[in-house]
Amino acid sequence: MMKNSILYLLICLLTGYSSLAQTGESRPGRYFLQLQSGEVIYGNRIQYKSPIFKSSHFLVDDSLKYNPSMVSAFQNDEGFFARVEAGNSYDDFAKRLLDGPRIDKYYTSRTSYDYGYSPYSYGYGGPRTSRKRIYFFSKDNGPLYLVDFQNLEQALADNPSSVALLNRYKKDKWINTGITIVGGGLLAAGAISSLRGSQDVNNGGSVSVSPLVYAGAGVLGAQFVINLFQKDKLTQAMEVYNYQLKQ
Repeated sequence: MMKNSILYLLICLLTGYSSLAQTGESRPGRYFLQLQSGEVIYGNRIQYKSPIFKSSHFLVDDSLKYNPSMVSAFQNDEGFFARVEAGNSYDDFAKRLLDGPRIDKYYTSRTSYDYGYSPYSYGYGGPRTSRKRIYFFSKDNGPLYLVDFQNLEQALADNPSSVALLNRYKKDKWINTGITIVGGGLLAAGAISSLRGSQDVNNGGSVSVSPLVYAGAGVLGAQFVINLFQKDKLTQAMEVYNYQLKQ
């Protein structure tokens, strides 16, 4: 009787271990590709390859290849990425920065080239490159839209707090535009006045910089410092929209 019980226990343990092993083998990988067709491909290693002399592709677990045009979104060890719709001059996929109940925020980068002449060397100075972040958002896992006042005004219209922040953004933008015009005008007037003063030098006068130059520089400098420490109200509007939904 004791032998039969021990044998039965061993059989149960082996059966359970076999089931766990099979479950582990069938468990999806940590990451995934979501195809345009709706199919989801799982894997433990997902890479985006862009060889110089070959076409770009996604590589899943170092074996399966997928054309980027087939993919609508993917998750790998760098984060979650969604497709930027064709027709935009941005990279194909944008990385998610904010994962909200309804509003998600993404970004991608754009490289710009300056082919002008270098003022510090003779002849052509070579192209200078710079990268700028471009921000997008999606609502309810929908398509990505550029983060700007018009698009957010429509998407967040059902939240009064978000609308108030957007209106503040619009007001601040008008104020900043006015300050820029005033500061630029003072600089221009000061430059003209200083130029006239330099002409008087040729007639025996002394060199002097117009006070308007300092006034214009002060106005623009103060505006820069103030804007530097202010949080982007477009982002705040999206964050408030998500926060109030959580409550």
